[in-house]
Parts: sequence; C-alpha cells; structure tokens
Amino acid sequence: MNTKIAFEPVGQALNEWYRTIMKNDIDKAKMMREDIQTILPDMEENEYVLIYFKLIDIRLKLLIERYEESGDILGEIREKALRTPTDDIIQYYFFFFSGMYEFYCKKYTKAITNYKIAEKMLGKIPDEIEKAEFHYQVAIAYYQIRQNLISLNHAENALESYQAHDDYISRTIKCKMLFAMNKVDLQLWDDATQLYQDAIRLAKKSQDRISEALGYFNLGFCYERQEQLTKAKSCFESAVEIPEHLESIHSSIRSMYMLSRVYYKMGTINKGREWRDIALRNTENVNEDVYKAKLNIIYFLYDNMNLKELDVNMTILKEKKLWSDVAELSENVAVHFKKKNDSKISSKYFEEASKAKDQILRLTEDACKLKEKS
Repeated sequence: MNTKIAFEPVGQALNEWYRTIMKNDIDKAKMMREDIQTILPDMEENEYVLIYFKLIDIRLKLLIERYEESGDILGEIREKALRTPTDDIIQYYFFFFSGMYEFYCKKYTKAITNYKIAEKMLGKIPDEIEKAEFHYQVAIAYYQIRQNLISLNHAENALESYQAHDDYISRTIKCKMLFAMNKVDLQLWDDATQLYQDAIRLAKKSQDRISEALGYFNLGFCYERQEQLTKAKSCFESAVEIPEHLESIHSSIRSMYMLSRVYYKMGTINKGREWRDIALRNTENVNEDVYKAKLNIIYFLYDNMNLKELDVNMTILKEKKLWSDVAELSENVAVHFKKKNDSKISSKYFEEASKAKDQILRLTEDACKLKEKS
C-alpha cells in the first residue's frame, strides 16, 4: 500500500506557488502548478488544501488572462468555500479573487463590493505582501471609477510594503504607474510624466519587459490627453515593439487601439486604419467586445463618418456602464466636430460627456457608501 503524502508540505508548496504568481513569474508559476497537481492525488485527504489549490489556480488563470476559466472555478467552489464552518482565509481568498474576476469583467462596482467583504477578513492575514496585494487591486478598482483620492490612499499602502521587498520590483513599478494614472486624472501632468518615466527606467533596469511596455502605454496616454500626439505615437510604438507585450492579447489590443486613435487624430488615416484592423482582428480572437466597440467608434468618427453606427457602439459601452470610456470618447467626438465648426453635433456630444460624468459621480457616491459601511 502506497504511503500518502502529508498535506502540510503540500500547503507550503501552495503558499510558494502563490508568491511566485504575485511576482508575475508566469513560466515558473505554470511549472509549479504542474508539479503540485501531480502530487495531489497521492496526498492525505484534506478538503481545505484542495479548495486552496483551486483558489490559487484561479489567481494564476486571472494572471494569464484565462478569465472564463477562472469564473467557472469560482462558481464550482463557491458552496464549499463559503459553507460553515470554514476557514476565514479561504473565504478571504474567495471574495478577493471574486473581486479580481469582476474587475477583469469590467464590473468595477461589483469588484469593490467583493473587496469590501474580503477586507473584513484581511486582519486574519499575517502576510504583509498579501495585504499589499489587496491594497493594490483595490486601488486599481477605485481608479476605474475615478475615485482618485481613495485609489491613491490604497496605492500608497501597497507601495510601502512592496518597496521593502526587493523581489517584488514588478509590483513596485506598477504602483508607481498607478500613482501616475491618478495624477493624469487630476491633470497633474508633470508629476504623472515623471512617475511614468521613473517606472520605465526601473522596468528596463530589472529587465521587466511587460512593465516597460505598460509604462510606455500609460505615458503615451498621458501625452495623448495633452494633445501631444507625436510623443504619444512614439510611446505606443515603443509598447507594441516589445514581444512580451504582444503575447498578452488583451494588453496589446489597448496599445494598438491607442496607436490607431493617435494616427487618426494626426490625419494619417491609412496608418490609423491599419492599426485599427490589426486590433479588431485580435478582439475577435478573444471576444473583447469593449475594445471592438471603441475601435468602431474611432473608425466611424475619423475614417468612415457614420454617426448612427458610432452611437450604436457608444451604446454598447453605456450598457456595460463604462462611463469613463463614454465620457472620454464623447469628448473626443465633440472636440472633433468643434474643430470643424459644427456646433450642433459638437454640443450634442459635449452633453453626452457631461451625462456620463454624472454617472461616474453616482458610482463614486456608491463607492463612498461602501467605504462608510466597512
């Protein structure tokens, strides 16, 4: 009779696996998953460890953009993870990863709701890096609904912990960029530019090509918001020249979309169309409806003028409650027609942008209520 493997060392291996995931070491994390999955059938029976394995597997799938699979596992383990009696740590991870899943589905208020539930159990988590990871993810969610001061507060909590550990340099870089993203919203352009440039230098020094590409993308967005289109184009081109960035289809679509948008704004229609077509093909491969709609909006604005089709695609963003995107794109449309001295259409879309900003304010008020309840 074969001797069963004790569950304690398997639990320790799961902890190491999770730490590897948080360091964004994807190749090593995939290998560790295979090793752990091989020994699970020979482990002493322990439901806690089996659920923990599935939870960490969800986190890996979120990292490698296999979002549907992560959602399926969350549904599969929900009853076991939440039933009484169970471990607070298991429930913490369930709600934390549920929040991350909702975030990747672009359901930001649902993400925050799950994070607030997880936060009630955060005190049971002894690991400083795990708490930093929580604050980092929460900061991103609040940024998406333009609750910038709350986002900055969580980002600062995360950065303090990450900077104290040399092996979490990737997260340190991303925290700096998150600071910069909020600074862009607050129109603190010089602060944002300096933070992005620091992040890019740090990424290059640590040979973190994914973070380097993300830095170029965000710096390009910062320049585009200031209508410094030549600088923006250069940044987006730098991002799409990095092979590791292109391997992440979702991330590369964003850069291609922005590169297309900048070319269109510059009047270089053929190049704008070229990048739009490449990005559009990629959206079809991963069922990315949001960026498909955004690519169609810029196409029907700059390339093949059709306000009816433009509004159809704008409605897709409204139905998904992506009010920041609606506000930003409506302003782009309004400015475009203002330059053409078409005040009627320009006024319509400035009004659309204003309505979208009102919706952002409502989301902000809801977020504040959630914070007060916690």
